[in-house]
Amino acid sequence: MSTHPLEVPEILTRIGQYLPLWVEHQDEIDLDNKDIAFCHQTLLSCMQVSKLWHHTLLPILWYSYDGLKMITLPQEVITRYSPYFRNFRSPGCHAGPFLSTHLVELTIYIQMMDPPISLATQKDLIRANPRLRYLEWHGPEKVTDLDKEDFEGLKCLQELRLFHWSGRGRRLAKVLGAVAESLCAFEVSRIEGVLPGDLSGILQRQLNQAQDESTDIYRKNNTAGSIAVTGTGGVTEETGLVLPYMEKLKVIFDKNPDYVELAQCCPNLRRLTVAGLGHGDTGRLSRCLRSHCQQLKGLVLKDVLLPQEDAIELLRSCLSAGGLVKIHLDVVGLEQDLISAILLHAATLEHLTIASSAEDAVDLDGVLRLMVECEKLKHLRFMLDTSVPDVDVLEAWGSQEWGCTGLERLGLEFNYCEFGDLDEEDDDEDDDDENVDEDARYEDKTTQNQDEEARDNGSDDGAALQDTIEPGSARMSRESSSGGSSGIMAISSEVSYMGWYRHPQESHDFDSRRNRTDKPALRMLFEMVQDMKHLHTLVAHVSTSLSEDLRIGELGVLESSTSITICPGSV
Repeated sequence: MSTHPLEVPEILTRIGQYLPLWVEHQDEIDLDNKDIAFCHQTLLSCMQVSKLWHHTLLPILWYSYDGLKMITLPQEVITRYSPYFRNFRSPGCHAGPFLSTHLVELTIYIQMMDPPISLATQKDLIRANPRLRYLEWHGPEKVTDLDKEDFEGLKCLQELRLFHWSGRGRRLAKVLGAVAESLCAFEVSRIEGVLPGDLSGILQRQLNQAQDESTDIYRKNNTAGSIAVTGTGGVTEETGLVLPYMEKLKVIFDKNPDYVELAQCCPNLRRLTVAGLGHGDTGRLSRCLRSHCQQLKGLVLKDVLLPQEDAIELLRSCLSAGGLVKIHLDVVGLEQDLISAILLHAATLEHLTIASSAEDAVDLDGVLRLMVECEKLKHLRFMLDTSVPDVDVLEAWGSQEWGCTGLERLGLEFNYCEFGDLDEEDDDEDDDDENVDEDARYEDKTTQNQDEEARDNGSDDGAALQDTIEPGSARMSRESSSGGSSGIMAISSEVSYMGWYRHPQESHDFDSRRNRTDKPALRMLFEMVQDMKHLHTLVAHVSTSLSEDLRIGELGVLESSTSITICPGSV
């Protein structure tokens, strides 16, 4: 007798991964706010079918633990099933003990619950899980020294995020040295006590040279601004820190400007994200990038509102790497010199995001130069304060054919001062999943890790599950618009304008004013992009008399007709 498919553990496991468990839901009051909830009833019901179903689905039910989402569960239940945890996020009000030994992701936030999980329990949890690939660790309320021994067993760690610790006595360098052979991404903020030379080892080398004049290796092969790159990573008193596999570095400057030295410890760095860089640090960082980061392809300067001259210096320092692929700038103004510095990377640039806060210092003709000369652009986004009405801006930009005909994502967000400010959205989509919603990242990686674990166990059915949105439907083909030729018109998931629809999944009971926009501005925008065959996403903040906000979503092709869905953004 053949075995029923639902009695095959591998098939049942795959089905279990599709059952709803971590479910996104919408706030009934704030329609723009989404959250994720632990909805376990479906899985629990399935587990009651048979012992086989219970045994197979139990690890799926407890694969991910989130203390804040599971706050109502008793401590004894959490402890009993903690050996099944693979993703552990925020202990919440559960103080432990936790018996997890196979974690692949661990996130410990600053303790806000009572009782908080003790520091000793946190350390035990980290040391008991040598397979960790992702660790985010927020230190206790009282600043505490980092301990190298907590990290020495993490030989598989790929991504590390540290917040609110003390790195005095080269502790930060020693911690990073302990995981240097596997670490690919690092984010740091609020680490106190890091002194000049702690990371680079420069001061220690100078002391050694003064003590032993017969040794001149460092005088011959090193200068005060460089480190010899070796094939292995780690940290010594002589050479300083070397992170040979580090490709992504995010530094949030607050109290410690000496984080700059991290860049020169990463010879293979490909993307650098900086937030809060002070004016006095720009020169040091530029020298580090020019001398040590020959593989750099992405520079993200966020939440800093840099003076234009500082941004220009940083952009020029990256030319030694052969040209940037991605640039994100939050700057004060966007004038000719800065545009010229960006154009130095035109031959390689694919992702460009610029947010400018100075309405009288935006060279709109220069912005058009970027669109014309950066022919390889795939993602382009401008968030500009301007004293010129949107219609005039679009008319100027449409006066010349753009060179970036391969655009896949375009964002044009104007803040025309006459109509007041519009709220800006996070630049999630432009960060290559770096700053995606934490709940979404958590859910997606849960499935990914389950599939990777299945492959490790010999299963061939390990493709990652991904939620997809169908871009086309029967009503989404381009059709002629109705209504007058000017003024305010309606646009929704069923009423189109020039073939454009609002995204049906984003259709809520907004005020009718939210479903209307200024037709001349939209017509100009649609005509500008109608020949861009690769464009799949368009974000447009249009400043009309109603301060209208639109988000234009997926673009699909149906019966040789271009169709685009639209959903309103937040005002």
